[in-house]
Amino acid sequence: EVKNAHDLDMFREIVAAFDEVENDPDCRCAVLTGSGDFFCAGQDLRFTRSADAQAVDAYGRWNVAARQRIQRNFKPVVAAMNGPAIGGGVYLATACDLVVAVDTAFLQLGEIHAGNHSGGAFVYTIGRARALEMALLGRRVPAPQAEAWGLINRSVPASGLEAAVKDYTDALVALPPLALRYTKNAANILLDMGGFSTHMEAGAPMQRYLGLTPDGREAKIAFNEKR
Repeated sequence: EVKNAHDLDMFREIVAAFDEVENDPDCRCAVLTGSGDFFCAGQDLRFTRSADAQAVDAYGRWNVAARQRIQRNFKPVVAAMNGPAIGGGVYLATACDLVVAVDTAFLQLGEIHAGNHSGGAFVYTIGRARALEMALLGRRVPAPQAEAWGLINRSVPASGLEAAVKDYTDALVALPPLALRYTKNAANILLDMGGFSTHMEAGAPMQRYLGLTPDGREAKIAFNEKR
């Protein structure tokens, strides 16, 4: 009913779910998708508008932990974007190794409208100019455009989403699991050499600070009230 918006509990559940993925010997890959017609609407403002400093701090830490648990899982993960991904939803989708989206979906870093920041991690994938365009303006990027930019792998009609995801998962389960594991590991090493993990760890306290300021509180209320 909140379009899969995330709060502290959701992040904890995501971490637990991907622990299961990694520890299940019969599981060769995972698919992350949303319920209904939304992939993820981002931060649940009902939680963050009223959360105290301790809850906001925990939220930030578990937010990073959830994305890292997906990205650093031994097993490959495919995002099936069944609808829009907003804010942290964009980061959840792109923490996956392969991303397939319906062509009516969009990706939007909307944090700027709610008085927060979305970081600059997409400098690594789509370059500084486009990453700042997304972060500073908070505009929607339609799935076909996101594919052209290299932010996602494929944009397909809704009727073809399941088949496109299956194309990836069938290919992944047919490949040697240790080779897949260490291919992911090698890519993560390169990202870490470029400062990706450091960026996420440093960005979380900034978000917590912005979320607790009067300006941040008011921005969230205004965003929720569409003013």
